[in-house]
Parts: sequence; C-alpha cells; structure tokens
Amino acid sequence: MSETVVNTDGSTTVDNGDGTSTTTWGDGTYQVDYAADGSSMRVFSNGNVLNTYADGTRTYNDQNGVALDPDTGQPLAPPPAPEAPTPTSGEIETGVHLITTLVEAGLILARAEGALAIVEPANALLMPITMAGEIWHALDSAPRAYGTMGHCYGLMYGALDMGEPAYPQGPYSLDSAETIEQKQARYAEGVQLAAGQLADGANGTAMRNKLLLRTAYLGSDPSRTLNEIWKASCLATDDEFYANHLALMWPDTGMTEA
Repeated sequence: MSETVVNTDGSTTVDNGDGTSTTTWGDGTYQVDYAADGSSMRVFSNGNVLNTYADGTRTYNDQNGVALDPDTGQPLAPPPAPEAPTPTSGEIETGVHLITTLVEAGLILARAEGALAIVEPANALLMPITMAGEIWHALDSAPRAYGTMGHCYGLMYGALDMGEPAYPQGPYSLDSAETIEQKQARYAEGVQLAAGQLADGANGTAMRNKLLLRTAYLGSDPSRTLNEIWKASCLATDDEFYANHLALMWPDTGMTEA
C-alpha cells in the first residue's frame, strides 16, 4: 500500500511503492523523487519542469521545452551555430561549391586556402567557353559589338542574380530601323548565351564562382569585372576600336567612352 505523509509546509508526499515518491503542493506543483539515482523532477503549476540530479546539476525548461536558467528562470542563450566549413579552391573551381553572393566571395578570398590562385583575369576566365563573338563574326562590327555587350551583361547580371539585363536605351538617329533591329537581336542572343552558360551544371557554377571571385578581388566593383570581360571579348573578335575606346556602363546597360 502507498503511504501518504503530510509535511510541515502543507504538502503531501506519497510513496508510490516503485522506488519513487510524489510530493504535491496546494498550487498544483508536484515533484517526483527517484530513489534509485537520487534525482528528482519538479513540475510547476505553469508547466515548467525543473530536473535535479544527484551531482547537484539542474536543468529547467518551460512548458514548450525552451531551456531556462535554473536560477533566474530566463531563457538561455542558444548555442552558437557551427560555422560552415570553408570550401576548398578545388570545390570552387570545379563547381562543386556554389558561391551565392559577392559577400561570400569576399569571405572566401580571405579564408579559403589557395582561393587567390584561382582568381583569373577575364581573358583566362572566358577561354574555356565559346566566345559570343565567334557566332556573329561575319556581321558588321556594330551589331557584333551589341552581341558581345549582351553577353557581358548577361554574365554579370546572372552571376549577381540581378535578372535579365535590359537592352540599352538611347538615340539612334544615325541608325536605320533595320540596323536597330539587328542590334537588338544580337544583344538578346548574347544575353541568352550567357544565361545558358551559367545554367550549364557544374561548369556554369564554376563560371559564376570565378566571376564573383574576380569581382571581389577587384574591390567588389562589378563594373571593373564587366569591362575586363568586355575588353577581352572585343579583342578576341578583333574589335579593337570597341576594346580600346568604349566601355560598358554599370548597373545601367549601354556603352560610354572609355
């Protein structure tokens, strides 16, 4: 039979006959004591639970399981989140790791061993992929340059998750309607070519990584990377005038004097 004892503070203690005893107070608080290991569990009227162990350590939780300080009843600060491991230069270069932002690229440059070694100038960065200008090489230089411009903007806008770059606006008083239409078509082709390259699985991820790392290396200034790509692309298609005398605007699209 269970035995009930009335304590001096008005609480009652019941021997449960299984090595435990339960003490109950008038406000609904109760405590279960475990003789086997000397621990106890006290459940307060508000649902909070205080566990006390034989070595004197305690844990305290509210009714939702949130950890509280046993002395103050205040929520404990959550443990710091583990720092994500820094990717290796090999994981970045092969596209195994995706760099998501320019800020991350800067942190990788500062922390990743060997990351600086894969920061490539634009001509080396563009070498593994099909140059946009090769597709339009038979065209006049102006439409070809617009294709190259669309390709350059497409790469940078894509790497920075800025959406699709708009066709540059401006006066075309010296252009015929046919020439304007041709420039618009070449520009759109360049943008789509860049989108396809950046979406090309691990190769596309590697290209994005290198664009972001190069930008971070150049003071986190996208216009500098953009114009490196522009100049290298123009020189690759023998458009030396555009490479040496014109530059691309940023973040708006369009050409300006270099």
